[in-house]
Amino acid sequence: MIKNQRKLSVSAAVPLGNRDWQSALMIISICLLSSAASVNAQGNWFATGYLQYSQGDYIFGSNTATFYLVPGLRYEARGWNFSAILPVVSQNNNLVTQVGGILVPHGGSSNMGGMGNSGAMSTTGSMSNIVGLGDLFLSGEYQIVHPDFDQTQAGSPTLGVDIQVKVPTASTAHNFGTGKFDFGSSINYRQMFGTFVVMANAGYIVLGKPAGVEFNNPFTYGGGVGKFFNNEDFSVALMYQGYTAVLSGYPPPDQASLGLNYKVSSGVIGAVVFSKGLTNTAPSFGVTGGFRWSL
Repeated sequence: MIKNQRKLSVSAAVPLGNRDWQSALMIISICLLSSAASVNAQGNWFATGYLQYSQGDYIFGSNTATFYLVPGLRYEARGWNFSAILPVVSQNNNLVTQVGGILVPHGGSSNMGGMGNSGAMSTTGSMSNIVGLGDLFLSGEYQIVHPDFDQTQAGSPTLGVDIQVKVPTASTAHNFGTGKFDFGSSINYRQMFGTFVVMANAGYIVLGKPAGVEFNNPFTYGGGVGKFFNNEDFSVALMYQGYTAVLSGYPPPDQASLGLNYKVSSGVIGAVVFSKGLTNTAPSFGVTGGFRWSL
């Protein structure tokens, strides 16, 4: 790794996890620290992918298990990046819907407001591991302040602004998505202090509103700390991601996560992220495994 050219990013996954639009995609609270090869001014392409499992009773007292298989592409140049992911989803019921990259409970209870004639709701919520296409997520970040990290002393901060778009490609018949576009933006801060990195983000998501559904547009905020080991071949990051309420009368889906990253080779990084929901509208547990491969 070349001094003063070290590139740090918070990604999900996804995400991924989640948001690989800075933590809002898939589950916005799944964040991890990734140490990548230096990026030149002309830019590099990366293949990304991860497998995510989450489960929880949410507010229903009935377990919902969700799998995501998430391939993607990412382009990074000095000072900006762009990524796209298109997941495949498997879920054992339709009590949970993805909105703005967040899994939220939205089924099986009349006082939560069904999705009307969209076909996205059932009164029983029962399915048998239905598999389908998820929503396409596009995101890009421009760094207002460019990274200038040094391996031996505190470095300059990185400050970026990102834009996120969810394209409604997911099935509404199985409640995999709302059938509406979502838009978001956030400000992201990162700074190295020796072998430690501090991260924070704040943003806002505009959610598409299907007929009969009253989603609130949430503010998002999060932060965490990471540390590099073994000449930056291995890193650990602890993150928290919070929101304002998405559903009126219900707590927001706040989560905490622990990410472990390992540089397999100069062009390949692997990661595992464990997440824990802090409210009953978030998945009670999640685990994500992923990779990033320089093309």
